[in-house]
Amino acid sequence: MSHILLKSGTVLIHNESDEVTVRLADVLIKDDLIHSIEDHIEAPENATIIDCHGGIVSPGFIDTHKHMWQSQLKGTHSDQILFDYYHSGNLASSHYEPEDVFWGVLSSAAESVDGGTTTVVDHAHMNYSADHSKEAIRATVGSGIRSVFCYCAQPRVTSWQPELKVDSNPVPGWVMETFRELAAKQPFGPRGRVRLGFAMDTMFVPEQVLQDTFAEARKHGAHLITSHATKVGMFDAPSTLAVLEKGRLLGPDILLSHANATSGEELAHLEKTGVHLSSTPLSEMQMGHGHPVCLHPEFQPLASLGTDSNSICTSYIPAQMQIVLQATRSRRTEEQMRNGNSDATIGPTVNNVYNLGTILGARAIGLEREIGSIAVGKKADIVVFQGRSPAMLAVSERDPVASIVLFSSVADVQTVIIDGAIRKNNFSLRPLSVPKDLEGAGDDPAAGSTLLEWTDVVAEVSRSSKKIEEGRAKAGDQDAARDGLIKYFLGAMVEAGLMK
Repeated sequence: MSHILLKSGTVLIHNESDEVTVRLADVLIKDDLIHSIEDHIEAPENATIIDCHGGIVSPGFIDTHKHMWQSQLKGTHSDQILFDYYHSGNLASSHYEPEDVFWGVLSSAAESVDGGTTTVVDHAHMNYSADHSKEAIRATVGSGIRSVFCYCAQPRVTSWQPELKVDSNPVPGWVMETFRELAAKQPFGPRGRVRLGFAMDTMFVPEQVLQDTFAEARKHGAHLITSHATKVGMFDAPSTLAVLEKGRLLGPDILLSHANATSGEELAHLEKTGVHLSSTPLSEMQMGHGHPVCLHPEFQPLASLGTDSNSICTSYIPAQMQIVLQATRSRRTEEQMRNGNSDATIGPTVNNVYNLGTILGARAIGLEREIGSIAVGKKADIVVFQGRSPAMLAVSERDPVASIVLFSSVADVQTVIIDGAIRKNNFSLRPLSVPKDLEGAGDDPAAGSTLLEWTDVVAEVSRSSKKIEEGRAKAGDQDAARDGLIKYFLGAMVEAGLMK
């Protein structure tokens, strides 16, 4: 039995209406759970005591859409739109060996933890072999993060030269065979911290393939099924929502990312079937998706926040909160000025957007009873901010939620606790304990795990990144890749019966 005592912090507590209340209190963690929240708690014998005086004790952030494998591609997409990203980012997974996936996921997860993210939904579209996904899960367990690992059925590159060609069957036999194998072993890591989900990375398949794949995923216990809901402007194809609605595949286990072009009629289907959404503001605003929907009053109850990819932007959830809050306020004001009906109010609040990264994120992924808020009996997934830093001084006392959303940075994250284990303290990440296989516990070096310092990760990611860049260079002309991708999309839509 282990105890961690968080002393004298400003604790952010959600009530039943999702309103954030502030309490100066001690928080006692027993093993993996929050045991008590009181004005004063005597430290149990051998407890680890963390001084939170002047600090803010917040629920850990929940990132509901991230492609964890892409660390080695950082900076590739700085001036790209979505259609460029398809071949330079998404299909770049063809250049990854399983060990590259391992280092990409491990470093991406560490980056998330460093910024206070305690749970991530990994849309793992790098599935070129069974070992690619197994190494991704092993890295996830070793990182210490809580995760829903969404094993992916996806298009795969068969050749880059003389032109880009993509396998027309995203669900060959080995894909679901591996999924069944993983499903029989899940959950992974200590106390089942890593659950298995499923991701469908294309809707451009025959309806029966879609039906069979979703049925198989659900039969074998996928905690969550996720898919992109984006519209490629040059193609007149039905939306992801329309395809899933037609197939009667929508349900409370569905999480759709982006969904910027969702109509009022489609929103009604989402509400009726219990589907949730993940907005990724920084990438959506760059890539041409359209304005994020997460703070629109009608979408907000269904919404949550993701970061999309650390090859595109930061993994820091409050950065996503800040940009979407101010962009939505600005857009709202512009619309009112254009229509001549200003109501002289601010619109969405810091509490609204903070909830997207905490309690609403937990709700979106079906884990509200375990995570997303600080409450007795819930999992001890907590981030502590140093409220007396130059950035957060004064505001942390006046409005702790605003201090996180509008003033904080990763540098202000003092402590991160996940599942009752300290993953960051005194502003530094702890060493990573990586299991030798998927059956490994992941937290006990004596049981065969390997301890890695951050410097070890840096060296391996740097080596891997250079190797992958060489592979991308050999792939040839990017304009030719774009042309090949267009041919693939058109052919896949025709084969799926989505266009003539």
